[in-house]
Amino acid sequence: MVEFVVRVPESTPPWRRAFLAGDGPLGDWSAAGVPLDPWGDGTRRARLELPDGFRGRFLVTLGRWRDAENDGRGHEFFPREVRADGPPVIEAHVNGWDQSSVDYHHDFRSRFLPHARTVSVWLPPGYGAERDRRYPVFYLHDGQNLFDAHTAFGGVPWGADEVAEREVRAGRVPPVILVGLANTPDRLREYGPVRCGPRRDHDLSRGYGRLLVEEVKPFIDATYRTLSGPAHTGVGGSSMGGLISLHLCKWYPGVFGKCAAVSPSLWWDREYFLRNVSVSRGWLGGCRVWLDVGEHESPSRVGRAATMRRTRRLSALLARYGNPCRYTEVPGGTHNEASWGARFDRILQFLFATG
Repeated sequence: MVEFVVRVPESTPPWRRAFLAGDGPLGDWSAAGVPLDPWGDGTRRARLELPDGFRGRFLVTLGRWRDAENDGRGHEFFPREVRADGPPVIEAHVNGWDQSSVDYHHDFRSRFLPHARTVSVWLPPGYGAERDRRYPVFYLHDGQNLFDAHTAFGGVPWGADEVAEREVRAGRVPPVILVGLANTPDRLREYGPVRCGPRRDHDLSRGYGRLLVEEVKPFIDATYRTLSGPAHTGVGGSSMGGLISLHLCKWYPGVFGKCAAVSPSLWWDREYFLRNVSVSRGWLGGCRVWLDVGEHESPSRVGRAATMRRTRRLSALLARYGNPCRYTEVPGGTHNEASWGARFDRILQFLFATG
């Protein structure tokens, strides 16, 4: 039996719960892994029976990775080590909270589109310490919905930073940089390519592609330590964001080698994307594709059947053309941020895990 005795900063509100987050029995790197009980002496404590031979690491959090302990100067604090055959009491003194690793680049302007937007960048654990290491990058649309409740639609974000932090620390996914591009009032025009006709004059999707490939990606590659080739670069999104991700991989096979089409809006413009790729062998090169659909994407039975039919058709096309693809029909899955965030761990594992 090992007792963990944690002392938190005096500024910590007494009502905030503290947790251990670590390997295996220490919470499997969930930010709210093992709850710590408050004691009258001001400490937070937990007693755990660790398996024989166990060796692991842990940090202290307030239930979110954004509220993980830091070194007291705002920098990353590296996990403590613990052994089952070590001291029976482990004392941990927390110097400070908030290890947030999201950078915000507001008012990012483009020469191809009329509206500025925010570009948000999540950096994986260890980024600040391993100065010579470079990282793969995952570009995601509707970036305001990824990390922050106060900007997310309906106040519910994907929690992409929390999920990625857990998966990286647990060793299930290698460290990867997440880049979110917020949408604008022109979202449908930017994410929805059309074939021809009067609507074509309002199609901004090609300009959006140029923004991402010619402006955002060079900025990210110049500002952060990235692996810039297509084998290390993914693009993804949900709904219309999933649709434009497929188009971008078709337009730029030399840029994007990984694609996440999450509940993609394949109905758009009378199934333009499906009609186009049905006659375009080799349309995605060797792109690795995650494709999914929730069982309850539409409120009507007819709508659900049509949505399922379209994604199954695309899955069959991907298989025919030899693309590495994981197609998933999500039990109980719905068309919202909570549902998409709930499978983000599997998306990261399929696209970026090397094992």
